[in-house]
Amino acid sequence: MLRPDILNEPFDILTPWTSGDTATGLSQINPAGQLELDTNLGATLDAYAKRYRIILSPPNQFTLEAKVKLDVLGTRALVNRFDISYITSTWSLLARFCSDGLFIYKTGTAYTEVGADIVKCNAGAAWQTFRFQVDKTAGEASAVVETFLKEEGGSWASQGTVDCDYETGGSNGQVTTQMHGHTIDNLLGYVEYIRIASGLGEIGDLHIPSITLF
Repeated sequence: MLRPDILNEPFDILTPWTSGDTATGLSQINPAGQLELDTNLGATLDAYAKRYRIILSPPNQFTLEAKVKLDVLGTRALVNRFDISYITSTWSLLARFCSDGLFIYKTGTAYTEVGADIVKCNAGAAWQTFRFQVDKTAGEASAVVETFLKEEGGSWASQGTVDCDYETGGSNGQVTTQMHGHTIDNLLGYVEYIRIASGLGEIGDLHIPSITLF
């Protein structure tokens, strides 16, 4: 069991996080212990409900775990999505959640669907926990990620390993969670926690306040 030595975020407060909300997008703690991301009526203006912060640069092997409930999503092609990303200045882990699947991005903005329509949303929305085990020890151009999914009351199940050699970046160490509504209003989702740990494996719950651990 890994310790969340890079980030342990239970979303009790938003003080460490910067708002990237645009148009009618709103990111806030609601209810307590959950980050709510709601794009409201701003799809025509490309509404973002977004929070981001800078933490430790992603090590060569790390695990990112997030528990989410995605009440309203659209398709990847129509850009109505929920994203989680963690980046260096030249590389990104980008996991994109849409009504038609979970997609991991790779070189040239190509992407691979993980599993088959594994994202529960809209009429079937339910809490799901996703774990992304990233290995870039062979270099960012050869990075891979194994994705695991745990349904409420269930156990972890691997969804396979795919390339995550998305060679684009920005602020080194930035972790971002966001909703982006492009053609659909009122995209809505909740994040109960994000945990990031050095190494590959399940991350333990330390029940500690929102801090960065390094």
